[in-house]
Amino acid sequence: MDDFMLLVPGGQVPARFVTLDGGAPGVEVEGVTFAHETAEVPHGLVAHTAEAHRKLDDLRRRFHVTSEASVFPFDIQEA
Repeated sequence: MDDFMLLVPGGQVPARFVTLDGGAPGVEVEGVTFAHETAEVPHGLVAHTAEAHRKLDDLRRRFHVTSEASVFPFDIQEA
């Protein structure tokens, strides 16, 4: 697993790249796992569980992200 800082306008949080069940790439943020989207944006989070949707809502609120898009884009800074 590779640790990094997940960067969004207005802030950053520690995160890590993980492998999801079935072998798909994922990202873990504050204990919550997301799918790692790279088709629409260079890096993005996609929530597939209720817990992940709640965490995305929390991240949007904390960092004043107004977009409600299904893909939550971010940049990375190596830890």
